[in-house]
Amino acid sequence: MRVIVFIGLCCFYANAEEPQLQVVTEEWVPYNFTNNKGEIDGRATKKVREILADASISYDIQSYPWARSMKLAQTDRNTMIYSIYRTPEREKLFQWACPLLQPVKEYLFKLKTRKDINLTTLDDAKQYLVSVVRGSVSNEFLIKNGFENGTNIDITADPSSSPRKLLAGFTDLIMTTEYTAFESLKALNVAFDKIEIALEVTNTNNNKACVAFSHTTDKALVDKVRAALKRHNLRHIGP
Repeated sequence: MRVIVFIGLCCFYANAEEPQLQVVTEEWVPYNFTNNKGEIDGRATKKVREILADASISYDIQSYPWARSMKLAQTDRNTMIYSIYRTPEREKLFQWACPLLQPVKEYLFKLKTRKDINLTTLDDAKQYLVSVVRGSVSNEFLIKNGFENGTNIDITADPSSSPRKLLAGFTDLIMTTEYTAFESLKALNVAFDKIEIALEVTNTNNNKACVAFSHTTDKALVDKVRAALKRHNLRHIGP
């Protein structure tokens, strides 16, 4: 009996010591967002939950402003972030598992009433104010292409602020995906035809949205997620 109890206690403590994965994300409809029940929801979230269940990894998901999620995912042990674009600038910051999402096109959107805004190239947009999330791949992309925060980039911590500022006329353009623009306006009870595409930002279309881990995340956890993601991608296309 003592032997059985001892073995049982060993198993209990072994399981108790297994690292729990801290998962962080941002508000990016329709991929990852907080629903009206206060739960982290969305197309990418659904896939992340399926992957982690398949890998038998216990986890907790929290949504923060993007800059904070990025900081946590770089500094905290056993921490995973999604949906994060894998770019050359970020390559060495994380351990990666890709792809989580199919490539999605990003655009510069304007109000349909802004007939004065006519863009042919990205450089044409430098004379206007573009609203993006601080530290996002869009923010990084614009800076890399000669835009400046505070000059022709309006940065915000809250993704829902960008469409609000556009609608109010505080900014001239927003940079986002068509899905996100549609869902953001829907949440504001505004018809999608209030805005229109000003320019397709083709250079960002092939970026892969992935999951990434801090360098202090247990390698066994990373390998489990990579294997589960690979299995999922063989079965499904999307989200």
